[in-house]
Amino acid sequence: MWVTEHPSRVEDFIGNEGPRKIIIKWQTDWVRGTKPLLLLGPPGVGKTSLVHTLAIQYGFDLVELNASDNRNKNNLSQRIIPLFQNLSLLNKRFLLFLDEVDGIYGREDAGALESLSLMLKESSVPIILAANEINQITRELSKVCKVVPFLSIPPRLCMLYLNYILELKNRSLSPGDKFSVAANSTGDIRKLLNDAQSKISGYSGTRDNYLKLDIENAINKLFSSANPTEALDIILAANMVFSDPRFGQSSEERRKDLVNSIFSSVVSSKIDCETMRVILDILSKVDMLLGRSTANRNWKVFKHLPYILAYSIFQHARLKHIHYNRYSIGFQYMGNIFSRGQSLRVVLLHLSKIFHTSRSNFGLFVFPFMTYILASNPLFENFIRNSLSDEKTTENLISEIGRIKKLNLF
Repeated sequence: MWVTEHPSRVEDFIGNEGPRKIIIKWQTDWVRGTKPLLLLGPPGVGKTSLVHTLAIQYGFDLVELNASDNRNKNNLSQRIIPLFQNLSLLNKRFLLFLDEVDGIYGREDAGALESLSLMLKESSVPIILAANEINQITRELSKVCKVVPFLSIPPRLCMLYLNYILELKNRSLSPGDKFSVAANSTGDIRKLLNDAQSKISGYSGTRDNYLKLDIENAINKLFSSANPTEALDIILAANMVFSDPRFGQSSEERRKDLVNSIFSSVVSSKIDCETMRVILDILSKVDMLLGRSTANRNWKVFKHLPYILAYSIFQHARLKHIHYNRYSIGFQYMGNIFSRGQSLRVVLLHLSKIFHTSRSNFGLFVFPFMTYILASNPLFENFIRNSLSDEKTTENLISEIGRIKKLNLF
């Protein structure tokens, strides 16, 4: 792959000349006590490749750790501290590289941030960290590191670099293809090289045609695509994301959640039960994979999800006339659900205090069973009226239990 071969020297990188000069000067002048570097910028601009090239070109023995994989205090300490202690014994020039440090979560990850900050202050080897975004973690690390910001590569430089690589490889692309590859890379050199090599290899994907599809058009085209490859191209290029459903999102973020959009579109479409069962089974497995990957910060799994969805759903959803729908519940039911939710909110808030627990825990673990038990007792209404002093809570609870009795669950 071209992306693993180029660039081969630090001076061959394109763009971000200022940051590159800072890094070269830092490694040249490094002495014990020098602050580590924190490379901060979007994916694909060369942060990781630059560190690898720097180590080879200047004779460092590179030790690379993915901080989001080794993200708790014990894991980081077990890997980093022995390196500091064995430095003089091994008599090597080490360069420690911690990638994806923005994948560490301060609260969940058992003191990893505090431990890492302390180790950075006491470092006996050069250390470079890399992150994609500014968040609470990178703000804390910036207190003990020198931040080196990286920017996306502008289109003009992308085109120049593409021409350079094509000439180096003795390959050619039409002007239209070169413009398309450079424009669609959006400053990501990794994508630039991969797309160029794909086109030269004869890959006939249609991703460029769908690059600016919004969520509605993307879902509609996904379910009407001609083959799995076309479905994959739509998923990869559309304005959609994979999100863990356990975490809160805004309405706009939820709308662009790919799994949720497929789910809401499928359950609101008029398709046969067997097709719906198969598609929902696939989505449930993808949903579990998302949750586990996010909980373990295993971001590498995410790159496989478009392929899983495209190739597993296509054969079942093909020509089933499924169309995009933002909501998984019909409008005719929303009013009743909203009204019931408002009345239950009052009940849960009042009863959770009596049970000395949170409203969410009470609603999830106590309320369903309590209402079932009360509904099975013919004297439930008198019992509730004699037990609760709040009139609104009493009436709402009686109404909810009456609804359960009408379902004939006994």
